[in-house]
Amino acid sequence: MLIGFILYALQPQHHGDAYPVADWNWVASQLQLPAAELLASPFAYLYAGIFVLMLTPIVRIIITGWTFSRERDWRYVGISLIVLIVIGISIAFSVAH
Repeated sequence: MLIGFILYALQPQHHGDAYPVADWNWVASQLQLPAAELLASPFAYLYAGIFVLMLTPIVRIIITGWTFSRERDWRYVGISLIVLIVIGISIAFSVAH
């Protein structure tokens, strides 16, 4: 995200832009850009950083559930699965609008 902030500060042509909404159409349009344009886009770095930050707790819950399953602590494996299901349902509702 720091790279995105620096690129945004150094590229005044983006200062007047409306902030793009990171929906699936925007992501698809960004992926069709040439690599040089995509690497120069501050918004691509910012949204990639936000995606990694959102993914971090999900990966942590998966690792926690896996660790509990290796210890054969099934109660906490179940709790981890319930938390993952709740997160999955909330993501599904947010994507569906």
